[in-house]
Amino acid sequence: MTESPEIEQEGVIKYQCHHEYSPLKNHQPSVIAFNDLLPWRQLSWQLKLIGQDQALYEGYGYGNISIRHPEKGFLISGSQTSGVESPDVEDFCWVQSVVLAVNEVVSKGDVKPSSESMTHAAIYEALPQACAVLHAHNATIFKKADTLSLPATPSDIPYGTVAMAKAVQNLVTEMGNSGVFVMKGHQDGVVSYAESPEQAAALMIDILAKASLNE
Repeated sequence: MTESPEIEQEGVIKYQCHHEYSPLKNHQPSVIAFNDLLPWRQLSWQLKLIGQDQALYEGYGYGNISIRHPEKGFLISGSQTSGVESPDVEDFCWVQSVVLAVNEVVSKGDVKPSSESMTHAAIYEALPQACAVLHAHNATIFKKADTLSLPATPSDIPYGTVAMAKAVQNLVTEMGNSGVFVMKGHQDGVVSYAESPEQAAALMIDILAKASLNE
């Protein structure tokens, strides 16, 4: 296993990551989860809710998507794979366990998990019915958050921290088993979650449409 240091840049892992480099392509439960998630990752990429742009966020990849794993934990897009046009299961990571209180992740796969894994974990832990999370970046939604009355985490809490995980848990517990919220301490960060990837994507697209119409 290898460990990742705490780094403050956008899109870079900030938690303690105990990662086992091991292929997931021959692990059928992970392949099934990947196939369920892929269409919605691709749609999010096409809409630029997930991606990579040298003009944004210092060129780092942005956005990620996850689904509950059939065995335990969740499958999430790998760190800095957001710019990949046609990902395979090798571009995803199986997060097997998370200890939110100490910002610790245990994972397995060809790549390390996304920098926002703590946020995903916080939602799954708080809401047993939530089975998919989409963390997007979109300036239009972010700017219109107040107009659209979107719930939000406090602006003084940065992403990838224990404080953010706690804030997310408090927020989604009030919101219920599906919804959309913004992370005001995370530039352009918007999160949708629901009982399926399709529903999570639909919620995000609906908010994008409403925000665009209000520009």
